[in-house]
Amino acid sequence: MEDKAAITIKAVKEALDFIENLWGDWDGDFHDFVANVISEDTVSQYDVQHLLDAIARDEHVHGMETLYVNKQGSRYYIKVKR
Repeated sequence: MEDKAAITIKAVKEALDFIENLWGDWDGDFHDFVANVISEDTVSQYDVQHLLDAIARDEHVHGMETLYVNKQGSRYYIKVKR
């Protein structure tokens, strides 16, 4: 069984693939992004928020190289670039 972080990363990777295939380059806020995260396992907004926080702190997360997160206060500005 995968741990919670691995499940969240897998779900976000699938969301990135979906966004890239549908729109290519994309930008939006936290709620717009989370709406694209779908998982058979339970992945909450809180789980995605922790992952986005790590990316905003410039922590490397394998497979998330096309995801850019700028956090200002409690607001997230998210871009997906090919």
